Amino acid sequence: MTAGAAAWGGHPDPPAWGVASAPPELLLALLGLLSIPGARGDCGPPPAMSHSRPSSSSSSFPVGSRVTFSCTGGARRIPGLPDTVECLPGSVWSRLPEPCGRSCSAPARLRFAALSKEDETRNFFPVGTNVSYVCRAGYENTSEISPSSTCLQNLTWSQPAELCRRRSCSAPGALPGGRMGPLTDLQLGARVDVSCEDGYKLVGNNFIWCRLKGNDVEWSELPTCELITCSPPPAISHGRHDGEGVGIFVWNSTVTYSCDSNFQLLGNGSIQCGSGGGWSGAAPQCRGGASPGLRVFSGF
Repeated sequence: MTAGAAAWGGHPDPPAWGVASAPPELLLALLGLLSIPGARGDCGPPPAMSHSRPSSSSSSFPVGSRVTFSCTGGARRIPGLPDTVECLPGSVWSRLPEPCGRSCSAPARLRFAALSKEDETRNFFPVGTNVSYVCRAGYENTSEISPSSTCLQNLTWSQPAELCRRRSCSAPGALPGGRMGPLTDLQLGARVDVSCEDGYKLVGNNFIWCRLKGNDVEWSELPTCELITCSPPPAISHGRHDGEGVGIFVWNSTVTYSCDSNFQLLGNGSIQCGSGGGWSGAAPQCRGGASPGLRVFSGF
C-alpha cells in the first residue's frame, strides 16, 4: 500500500469522494476545523481597551464587521483618533489605538486672565497637561512669568497664581465749581463721587469710574458744574427793583423793590434767586392811594 493510500484509509490518492461518501473520521475532522473562528472568517471578540468599550457584547464577528468603541469611566475622546475597528480578511481586527483617555475638564475661567490662544482651541487635557494664561485687557503682569495651571492625577486643575493686577488710572482732572470724594483707589473699576459747590448745579453723572479703554484704562467723562442763574426779576408797574442794569443774577442774589411816590408796596419787598434757578416768590405790586411821601414795605 502506498503512503497516499494509507493516508486516505487505503483508497487511491487522491480520493474523488462526495461529502456523503466521505469516511466518518474525515467528516469529524472537517467539522472540527469549522468550529475554529478563524477557519470560517470570524475575528472573535474585539480588542480590549482600558478606557473604552465596544458597542456590541457579541463574541463572534465575521469578516467585514465593524465595531465602534465609546468612552467609559469619565474618560474623554482623544481628538483626531478613530473609534471603530473592522474585521479584516484573515480574521484579524484592524489596528485601533486607544480612542479614549483620562482628561481634565476645560480649564477654569479667571477674572484677571484668559487662556492663551493655543490652549483655547484644545478640548483634551491628559494628566500632566500645562496650560498658560495671558492677562486680560485692563490688567498688567506683575512678573515675567505668565499664570499657568496643570491637570493633576485626580483630574483637577492646580490653582494658577494671580500674577495680573488691575491697571490704575491717573489722578482725575479738576472740576471747576465742584469737588470729588476721597481717592482711595485708582485701579480699574474704582469709583469716585462728584458734587458741586453751592451756587452750582451738576450736569452729568454724580460719579466717575476708572474704565477700560482698549487695553488701558481711563476715567469716565467728568460732569460739569454750571453756575446757577435766574432770569431777570419781573418788572412791576409804578415801581422798580435795585437790580436794574445787572447782567446776571446768580444763586442767592437778592433784589429789593420800591414804588413810585403815592403808591403803596404790597407783597414781599425782596426776592431771592434760589438753587433751582427761580426766584423765591412773586414780585410785589404797587397800589395807588397812599398819602404823598408814604411808602409801606412788607416782607423781609
